[in-house]
Amino acid sequence: MTPNVVFDCMILVQAAANPHGEAGRCFLAVETGLVQLTMSQATRYEAHDVLTRERVRLKLPSLSDERVAEILDSMDHYALPVDTVPLAVRLPRDPKDEKYLNLAIAANAKYLVSRDNDLLNLMTERAAEAIDFRTAYPDIRILDPVAFLQTLQTELPEPSDPNIPNQRSDEAS
Repeated sequence: MTPNVVFDCMILVQAAANPHGEAGRCFLAVETGLVQLTMSQATRYEAHDVLTRERVRLKLPSLSDERVAEILDSMDHYALPVDTVPLAVRLPRDPKDEKYLNLAIAANAKYLVSRDNDLLNLMTERAAEAIDFRTAYPDIRILDPVAFLQTLQTELPEPSDPNIPNQRSDEAS
């Protein structure tokens, strides 16, 4: 069975901006069927919102209208929608991250991929909320993109492979 994965918004932004980087390779794992991306209405909305923000687009010039449409279309194509995401946990230190934790729980995700320390620290901290999370949800691993790719223990094809959907040969690294 293909494991479910949740990507936080910035992983999707980084994948869109640089398909050859670690976040891009994480998304490639979805496109090649190694993992099943799961999304909720809230996480899909946030991805769309951030990818279309003018200030984000100014910082990341590779986020052309075409590239943003391409990544959003890919997300819609590959992501398994989770319609109902109950509130299972709260994260007082960063409530905006709760949607990713609750989606991972609702989707029985094996992985939540993020570079956000508020999420990553739940795996290592000795704070009560981190211990409580690990105790309640021992099967969810929150990893950064590098650690996630290492856990897949497989060779992913290079993003420039013509057999991989949604890759353009004219994309720069």
